[in-house]
Amino acid sequence: MWGFERWVALRLVVSTAGLAALCAMGSTAWAQQQQAKPAAQKQVNQNTGKEPTQADVCYGMTGANAPTKITACTEAIDKEGLSGGALALAYLNRGLAESGPGSEQRSKTDFRAAIKVFTEAITTSPLNAQLYIQRGVVYQTIGEADRAILDYSDAIRLAPRDTLPLINRGVVLYTRKDNNEGAIGDFNAALKINAKEISAYINRGIVYRKKGDVERAIQDFTTAIKLLPEKMEPVQVKIVPDAVTSQLAASSAQQAQDRANHYALQGAFVYFQRGLSYYDKTDYDKAIADFTEAIRLNPREASGFVGRGAAWMYKENYKQAIADFSEGLRLAPGQAFAHMQRGIAYHRIGDADHALEDYTLAHELTPKDPNPLVNRGIVYYTKKGKFDEAISDFDHALKLNPKEINALVNRGVTWRQKNDPDRAIQDFTEAVRLGLQTADILRLAKKTGQAPDPEARQTADQVANAYYQRGMALIDKQEYEAAVKDFEAAIEINDKEPRAYLGRGAAFLKMDRTKDAVADLDQAIKLAPGMAFAYFERGAAYHRIDNFDNAIDDYTSSIKIDPKEPLAYINRGMALIFKNKVDEAIGDFDQALKLSPDDINALIQRGFAYGLRKDFPRALADIDDALRLSPGNPTALYYRAQVLAFRGDAGRAIEDYSLALRTDTKNPRIYASRANLYSNLGEFDNAIDDLNQAIRLRPRDPNQFLNRGIAYFSKGDYPKAVADYDEALKLDPRFAPALNNRCLTRAVMGQSLDAALTDCNEVLKLQPGDPYTHDNRGLIYLKQGQFDKAIAEYNASLKTDPDRARALYGRGLARSKKGEGPAGIADMSAASGIQPNIAEEFKKYGLN
Repeated sequence: MWGFERWVALRLVVSTAGLAALCAMGSTAWAQQQQAKPAAQKQVNQNTGKEPTQADVCYGMTGANAPTKITACTEAIDKEGLSGGALALAYLNRGLAESGPGSEQRSKTDFRAAIKVFTEAITTSPLNAQLYIQRGVVYQTIGEADRAILDYSDAIRLAPRDTLPLINRGVVLYTRKDNNEGAIGDFNAALKINAKEISAYINRGIVYRKKGDVERAIQDFTTAIKLLPEKMEPVQVKIVPDAVTSQLAASSAQQAQDRANHYALQGAFVYFQRGLSYYDKTDYDKAIADFTEAIRLNPREASGFVGRGAAWMYKENYKQAIADFSEGLRLAPGQAFAHMQRGIAYHRIGDADHALEDYTLAHELTPKDPNPLVNRGIVYYTKKGKFDEAISDFDHALKLNPKEINALVNRGVTWRQKNDPDRAIQDFTEAVRLGLQTADILRLAKKTGQAPDPEARQTADQVANAYYQRGMALIDKQEYEAAVKDFEAAIEINDKEPRAYLGRGAAFLKMDRTKDAVADLDQAIKLAPGMAFAYFERGAAYHRIDNFDNAIDDYTSSIKIDPKEPLAYINRGMALIFKNKVDEAIGDFDQALKLSPDDINALIQRGFAYGLRKDFPRALADIDDALRLSPGNPTALYYRAQVLAFRGDAGRAIEDYSLALRTDTKNPRIYASRANLYSNLGEFDNAIDDLNQAIRLRPRDPNQFLNRGIAYFSKGDYPKAVADYDEALKLDPRFAPALNNRCLTRAVMGQSLDAALTDCNEVLKLQPGDPYTHDNRGLIYLKQGQFDKAIAEYNASLKTDPDRARALYGRGLARSKKGEGPAGIADMSAASGIQPNIAEEFKKYGLN
């Protein structure tokens, strides 16, 4: 019963590219706020004390929702006698507000109507630069970048001292044409005309950030902030003047409020942009401060909350991140990025159900993005035990992007969890192949001292992880030398990655290279001081070689650093079971379930522990709960079979083992356990069939050969038994049970008694005082007629256990054959009282 392994494969997508999407439309919209308004719009709300017109609502002056705006725009267009720019603006706003079935066609019709109005106006007034700017805005809004650029260029020609067409053209160049240098040229030209043009600094900063020049971006954003008023109040939603202010000085008051709102909106935007730049620099405290100021100035804008949430993620303040993402989604529903990041935050705090909800929503919003599928798959296999659902998600992700290394690696890990190391290795090998060229580039950069490209670094890290995971799968297959090569390949790519050392250390432990193993395991801790996962993984390495004391110590260290990780408690509990500390183990499983109430592994292991305590109702209740959460889960079925076997319900236990094998066909442990139960029932042929499968799946495991040898011995097929013990000893020459059983079998056969004695002598070197070995040596000496030596061996066995039936009966035989009849009869009678069939056993050995 090995411990579970903690796969650090989560894809935390809080990348610069992801956050950039939050502001792409914002930057375009901001430049347009600087434009001259249509003449009719300037008169909005200037009539004191009056309710807003339908045009006011249409233009967005009242904060109305989209359906209300559409109705208002229609009323304004049809009944308010709008013309010129005012009419075009109404068509534009109605087109932008459209949604639902048929909205695309309706929007196109409105945009074309707006363009027609401006075109007619331009025909009448061909030298009016503002008309070209306004038509350019419409073209820009509907994505016709080339026509927008032509209109802005005409406006620049007609009004060479006007900064607005330069700024708007620059925005189109970098947002639509990816012409960063041309955009910077336009912003520079605008700043030559007006050195205090705030929007030029903001947009130039955005372009510098886009180019990766974060320092110059921050300089521009900071300059823009200095040009803003020192004290800015948040945006006021109420734009229509109330009755009191309208009677006093409605026009001037409204104009002042408009200016204040303009600066607040501009300030919120530039603080948000500078926050993104600090985020790029990994200066998360400054990023959070800027996002917070952006939120203060414009609390109804979602992007500030989402940006701050992303920064909280890197500060590992997941609860605050969740709160920010939730507010961002309340303000602007349907943001795939926010759902994805909130899903990761829920994932980090162990809330698997909410994580699944968010990943599912992110997938529905962006069905061609593999990342939500990858993360949802990770939750399925790590938190829910739903391996098939996880593989389905990874399959889907790989259909979307066959080169998605993270999907390959995690699918491989899931195959490992399903006990299919061969398919796991196929996935890891493909991941290595896909990223190998990048990894080679990184190795070259390492040798030449060049700084690697961030994307190349990320891909290379994925390749290193694929090597690590393949190494772990090779350990599963007991191919330790090959595993070491993979871990060394991972180390060559990134010699600061602790898990590669942990993996190689685990392989060295299996190879009995203890000194090398300890050096690697300690190096991992040095590379990740104070990191819980390093102690956890080192504990898992010791766990695999049954060094439970060291495993428990490391799991305990991991828990001290991260007391909220349920898997550390689960693994420590499993190790404690092997130390016969079942009550302490149950305490650990209880704690794991407090942290993660639906943790299937914790329920299964606690159920198994209750089974060891013979508290069968509670044992079965826990495992049944696990099966309710994950119907047909083969691990739960396996452990329920174990508990049923403890209870003596062999028939139902075999049924559960068989059910588990229907979905977990390559798990040697299930075959071996069912074989053990068949052997206990005397069904040795069925046991041998199951052990054949276990050996096929795990051909380098000496235990399976040992158990099959025992089954052959029990059938009386001694030559096959010896052959299996030989195979076990080829794999592990110091395997004491195989030596002991081969000694016994040779003794029973009466052949190679000297060789049999040699085997038993080897066992006593490995396990001094072992009573089974003394019994077996006593049998050899009985067959050789050396009765005094036989009596001495049985006496040694009885010192350990005075009620050993085999030792008493053997000593009784030796005494009888030596002429000590009464003493011999007394020993044999005592043995028969303990084990009634003991005489039959010795007859099988050829002694009576």
